[in-house]
Amino acid sequence: MPAPREGPHVNVSRSLALLAALASVAYTGVAASAAPFARERAMPAIRELSFASLRGNYLGPIAPGTPISIYVHVQGRHEEQLAAFVAAIDTPGSPDFGHYLTPQQFGAYFGAAPGEYAQALATLRAAGFTIDKLVANRTDIVAHAPAAVVERFFGSPIDQRSERGRSFFTMRYTPVYPAGLHAEEVSGLETYVRFHSHARRTAHTIESWTPQDLAAGYDLNPLYASGLDGKGVTIANATSGAAEPGDLALFQKHFGLPSAQLISVPIGGPLTKAGNSESSLDVDSALSVAREATFEQVVAYNAYNNDFDRMYSYIVNDLGSSVHVVTTSWGVCEREMEATPAALKLQEGLFAQAAAEGQWWFSASGDNGTDDCDDGGTALSVDFPGSSPYVMSVGGTDVRPTLSGGAVTGWAAETTWQYSNSDGASGGGKSILYKKPAYQNKLTPADGVRDVPDVAALADPDNDGLYVADDGALQSGWGGTSDAAPQWAAVLAIVEQRYGGKIVTDPHVRLYALAATSRYHSLFHDILHGNNGVPLGDDMYYPNLSFRGYNAGAGFDLTTGLGSYIGAALVESY
Repeated sequence: MPAPREGPHVNVSRSLALLAALASVAYTGVAASAAPFARERAMPAIRELSFASLRGNYLGPIAPGTPISIYVHVQGRHEEQLAAFVAAIDTPGSPDFGHYLTPQQFGAYFGAAPGEYAQALATLRAAGFTIDKLVANRTDIVAHAPAAVVERFFGSPIDQRSERGRSFFTMRYTPVYPAGLHAEEVSGLETYVRFHSHARRTAHTIESWTPQDLAAGYDLNPLYASGLDGKGVTIANATSGAAEPGDLALFQKHFGLPSAQLISVPIGGPLTKAGNSESSLDVDSALSVAREATFEQVVAYNAYNNDFDRMYSYIVNDLGSSVHVVTTSWGVCEREMEATPAALKLQEGLFAQAAAEGQWWFSASGDNGTDDCDDGGTALSVDFPGSSPYVMSVGGTDVRPTLSGGAVTGWAAETTWQYSNSDGASGGGKSILYKKPAYQNKLTPADGVRDVPDVAALADPDNDGLYVADDGALQSGWGGTSDAAPQWAAVLAIVEQRYGGKIVTDPHVRLYALAATSRYHSLFHDILHGNNGVPLGDDMYYPNLSFRGYNAGAGFDLTTGLGSYIGAALVESY
């Protein structure tokens, strides 16, 4: 087990004893001295309205008995060391290189102080909350209570509001955390921010790509011939709306694929089919590449921030020791996440924890080009969580294959997925939340910020499209960056299989390093053409639309990153 580090050059091996000691501490008990709930922090004289309370129209107060689930992040220890620790385990030559933590080991060192964690539990219980889950990282708590209890606890009324045809609830004022909670972030106090899917389907019927076409176009057949097809590796999918096992079976039977396993885990409620076309696309895309991998979909009941917090947490904490590859095709415009800093910090902490555990996330970069907020404004925007430095952002392309008798026989050319009949384009651009990570220093623009996407793959539903089995039928014309992210996750699953199921090096570190060598053009398709701009302004009234986007070009670019994968060569060189 690696010793977390105080800095890039200081080994804190003395922490091993601390890890062992803390691992023996039981976190389910409540300290005898824990006082009943009391607001130890004075309520500010002037309250600041919350972000969501400024949106839409007021509908009235929430019903007092409405159950509200919250996700609490208690302040952890050594948090200032986490970024340096992740860098150390990802740096070849470091004594900690490749020494990843289990969720339990992470919690033993980076978790909250035992007394503070126990007091947080006591404070919640005394106020009337029911504790639903104690998370393995020993900083997080899932709990619920009636709305009246939540209002009293956090010192603000909860309002119901409506905007653009959808309703939501929100605390009227920014919440005040009782001192006994020791909380850094609490989510679940609003349902305004919702994740959206990055799947698109063309409006007209087209011939689409089959799994065999993907194998020929992206040079996967040599891998299959050598027995590398993801067998023994699990890919997790962070999603909302469950893909149906019967649809997957139909897809596999129609295209002669092995009967890979589909596992479903509900989060926050029973499994629901609402929005499950996204999940059908995810599983069919992933298992078209890693044909014998196990696919475990972790399904949020709703697409609110809080539901995704719990879903992300389950994948990182409950699956962190066994599942090392994750794909997600849901995202939020960075500006919305910026306006909800508690949820942003909480989720970013989970992604950092995932990196410390050697769990690698791939996220669709978005389907609306440089306008991820989809507001028609002039401010360019990119998609979270793909913009996180701990997550691989995957953009979209349009592939031109070589053909024989209508079947794909190879790769001929590839361009950026750009605005067309599908009204979509590859998400990409510059983050407003994150500085440039070290792995991007050599190949990306010298702009000081995180640039996305990192890589790309087939996504254009109009010119390519993928066959997907959904709602009991085989359907053509599915695409979006939801098509591309699961493909890349599947490639990494095959890499993991090649290494006997062991955790492999962070794809950020390894792929950027490979792209910096003379082998770049034998491992990646360098996308040289296309633009990811979308119309800015209302196209009903402005016939001369303005397109503000980025151009593809040699090497890394802000439309397709490093490019798409050349399957066999990339897997063998990883």
